[in-house]
Formats: sequence, C-alpha cells, structure tokens
Amino acid sequence: MFCVLGSQGIAAEDPVVFRGLKHSDSKWPAFESAIKSANLISAPSGPVLSPSWSWVGDNGRSVPVYLVESPSGALSTPAVVPRDCWCIFVNRMAFELWLRAHSTGQGRMSLEPKYLLTFMLLHEVGHLSKRTSGAEFTNGALSQLNIDPSLAKANEEKADEFAAGLLRQWGRSAPTSTTSLEANWVAIELTKLSWNMQAYRTLDEFGAMETGKPSVFFDQNLTHPNLGWRVLRSNYLIQQSEEAKALLDAFEEARQKGADGRRLYESP
Repeated sequence: MFCVLGSQGIAAEDPVVFRGLKHSDSKWPAFESAIKSANLISAPSGPVLSPSWSWVGDNGRSVPVYLVESPSGALSTPAVVPRDCWCIFVNRMAFELWLRAHSTGQGRMSLEPKYLLTFMLLHEVGHLSKRTSGAEFTNGALSQLNIDPSLAKANEEKADEFAAGLLRQWGRSAPTSTTSLEANWVAIELTKLSWNMQAYRTLDEFGAMETGKPSVFFDQNLTHPNLGWRVLRSNYLIQQSEEAKALLDAFEEARQKGADGRRLYESP
C-alpha cells in the first residue's frame, strides 16, 4: 500500500527531499502538456494528475507529479512511482538522455517528447491504480536492493497493459474527439519509437537478430523487462494486428536463440 502525504511517518516529509532528490525549477512545456494529455486519456476512472506546484492536497484521486533532479552520477529513470508515495516523479534530465539515446543514429525518426512522456505517465497511473510502485530510492539513486525480480517485472507488464488498454479504447472510439486524437498521437509515437529501436537492432547491432545477442535482447536489470520487448508488446496490445504480432514474435524468437546458448555455425 501507499502512504498518503499528510498522514504519518514518512508522509510528514517532503517526498522528494526525503528520498535524496531535489525539486527542479526548470520550465518544461512538455511536462504540463503531457499531464493534461494523460488526464484526458485516463479519465474518468483514473487518478487525476497535477503538477506538484498546483496540487491542492489529497482528495482520494488527486496525484502530485514532481519534477525532480537526481544527484550527479546517480542512477535515475525518466518517470516513476516511488515506493511508499501516492505520487509520481519525473526527471527531465533522465528523460532527455533517454530520448536522445532512442532518436539519434542512422535510420532514426525524430520523437515528440510530449507524447512519449504521456505514455510514461499513463504507465505510472497503471502502477497507482494497481497499488504497485516502480522503484525505491537510496540517497537520490535508484536502488535494486530487496527486489523480487519476478514480481517487479510482472508489475511493469501490468502497468504497460493498463496504458495500452486505455490507448486502444480511446483510439478506436467514435466519433472522433480530442481524447481519441490524443490517444492516437501517443500510439503513433510508440510506433516511431519501435521503428528507432528496430533500427538500432538491425543497423547498430548488425547480426544481433540472427544470434539473439544477450545485450540487445535480454533484460537489462532486475526490475524491468527488456525495453524493446515492452515497446513491441505495447504496440501489439494497442493495435492487435498481424504485423504487430509478427514483430513481437520475431523479437522473442531472437531472444530465445540467445537463451539457448547454441552456436550459430558449427565447424566442419
């Protein structure tokens, strides 16, 4: 369960400072735009997100979203529901580094920050709705101590399913509305992200698909499934098309090659 700010124990502390981070005073239009977009798509049943500076207190549904900064060199993540907090942290520097990593290089498409951040926020709303957290912080850095990897990864998959389900629901709704348009823009951006990640696998890591290269196809940490797999799976959950399923299957087949540990070629 989560501790509601304003109750007891750690709730009396500033949730950002308590975890060793600090509040960011940077002006970032994409931040507030993404919050508005996420609220449109998650309404009427989901928690209502609010920038922390305009949050007026808990009413059972209202959730503050804090724009935070990590200590120099600390492991961080673009967006997360921290353990024991009914809130979301967004780290602009971590997000921009992540965005640059997935939009730079041969064959890449430019990515729209607002809509990718919207998907991340919808994912975090999924955590809140299911009463799960995404991370623990120690002295401002992400911690993987005392983590049950199987449970943590299952929680991430459920949060992805929540976000993808909302996008599919609104994207297919009629007549066309502001909400359905926003949902489709987010879905399009996920497709572009998937394209860029495929470019990485086929161009930057030429041959990785044939060998199931572990650094490309395996999970990168204890808490989250492989990001490329998550994006392909989310796209399939949204589109539910044969093409999206084929891309997901191809990734899983390549990963299995790496897991099998068999040689690609045998010496004569």
